[in-house]
Amino acid sequence: MLTDQLTSAALGVLLHAAEAAPDLHVPRSWRIEVNGHLIDVYLDTAAPDPIARVQRIATGVAIFNLRCAAASLSFDSWISRYPYPSDPGLAARIVVEPTGLPDQEMRQLYAAILSRDLTRPATPPDERVRFALERAAAIEDAHLTWLPVGSLAVVVAHSGEPTDQIQAGIALQRVLLTAISCDLRADCLNYTLIRFGSGQPADHWFQTRRSP
Repeated sequence: MLTDQLTSAALGVLLHAAEAAPDLHVPRSWRIEVNGHLIDVYLDTAAPDPIARVQRIATGVAIFNLRCAAASLSFDSWISRYPYPSDPGLAARIVVEPTGLPDQEMRQLYAAILSRDLTRPATPPDERVRFALERAAAIEDAHLTWLPVGSLAVVVAHSGEPTDQIQAGIALQRVLLTAISCDLRADCLNYTLIRFGSGQPADHWFQTRRSP
């Protein structure tokens, strides 16, 4: 049964998970307001591109962490990106509701958030793991595109609209947490560019193409 208010303990778990999201090398600009079981995520509309783009991606990462934490507490959650055109500062609204059937995969990915700092083997992903990573992106309506060197891949959304940039961040974090759950090292190099495992060829490719 839906209650009127999230408990302070539950809210603490949700916000701690959101704060655990990587910042993607930009100042954390999102803020969260809670009203009952509605969680609103706001972004500063004054930031210029490309900073605003990266902030939206980073916000999507935090949103996915929050939803995984919600699943760990036996909540369902739904997200609406930029629900009100008249309020461009409201980047996302998340509805959280108790359920007897929480998303089991997201619960497992929450465990990956808690173990994110552990050292993992720097080996490249095999075919089975690659499929799992590609599936993770597809679940969040994005694509994981492998680059022709090392074990680099990029998360690609359907377009460059603000809503898609938030979705790219959501997909990015699902991919990263899926890698952790497969005991695979994954480093986010540049917003949506991920290196799985390690290796000099991949490092050299990235360094020669880094944006100024």
